[in-house]
Amino acid sequence: KFFQQESHERNLLGWRAMSALPSLRLSYLPFRAMAETTRFLFRHGSIAYQDEVVWGHVFASRRASGEYPFDKVPVLYVDGRAVAQSGTMARYAAKLAGCYPTDPAICALNDAVFEMAQELCTINPMINCYVGREFQQVKQWYFSSLPRHLSNLASQLEASQRGLGGLFFGGVAPSHADFNVYHHLANARLTEPQCIPDHSPLFTWMESMEALPKLKEYLEERPQLVGIGTDPGLVDKTGRFLAQRHPEGRALLVNGEFIFEDE
Repeated sequence: KFFQQESHERNLLGWRAMSALPSLRLSYLPFRAMAETTRFLFRHGSIAYQDEVVWGHVFASRRASGEYPFDKVPVLYVDGRAVAQSGTMARYAAKLAGCYPTDPAICALNDAVFEMAQELCTINPMINCYVGREFQQVKQWYFSSLPRHLSNLASQLEASQRGLGGLFFGGVAPSHADFNVYHHLANARLTEPQCIPDHSPLFTWMESMEALPKLKEYLEERPQLVGIGTDPGLVDKTGRFLAQRHPEGRALLVNGEFIFEDE
């Protein structure tokens, strides 16, 4: 366990020592979805970044101009250069935050868990986009297949705990895999609160994740996702509701509050 913690601390210092931290801007739709793991990692690692929400005419204009490498968001601007794909962004954030394993074998095992969480991604459009009959159909399919995935994840968690010690997939400290799995399972709980059985190792693991001080702070601060299945949108801590139909097209998310500025 001491070795694992020492390795984590060297990892944290090593990545940050490579150079001064760049200017970072995360840009995504008004969703709780594919950018959330990166947000978790930045907060956990106390990495400063600008959190930008874009939609509607601003999103359409940027896409038409070729600003998005693969015509979609999220993107992470690193010193002005757009880095695309949610998994790539999360791994980059994990390296800055000291959460990306340096041992190749441990890294591969955690990458496998990270990618398994990516396969759970249907929960993201289900709770952020789908409404009515389509929502109900997707929900029925998703939760009929989830138990098997949960069983596999629980087995991998127990194997990591036996092999590495600690509470997490990453050992004594959480890795990028922990944050990605947590995002998807927390989203699943929004519509099926009992989907993680209390006897499952994942139940205790989620409590351990939620006890991480910086993550706990972020979870309490972030906008709430409301209207799932009927009229989904985000409500910030001031009570401001934001959805894709609203005309502004752009806002900054600062300390849990939407700040509207001109493009």
